[in-house]
Amino acid sequence: MQSTTIRPTMACALSTAILAFIIGSPVFAASVCKGMDQELCETSEGCRWQAGYTRKDGIDVSSHCRSTGKKKEVTPEASTEGSTEQTS
Repeated sequence: MQSTTIRPTMACALSTAILAFIIGSPVFAASVCKGMDQELCETSEGCRWQAGYTRKDGIDVSSHCRSTGKKKEVTPEASTEGSTEQTS
């Protein structure tokens, strides 16, 4: 009797794991800056070069390219489109 309750439980657990992976996968997407060499990184918008350093715990971190994390800015024209100005 134990095998009849294990299969539905395993199927439910597997389905939940697959669903969690599909929903959460964009979070783990690689940055476009990852793996770029220094010259390309410094000329790419949205990327910056991080110099190597030693962490407090003594671990050496090598130089690498990373995303600036900046969001797309709203242009002044786009932000005033819906507003109405009153002139007197």
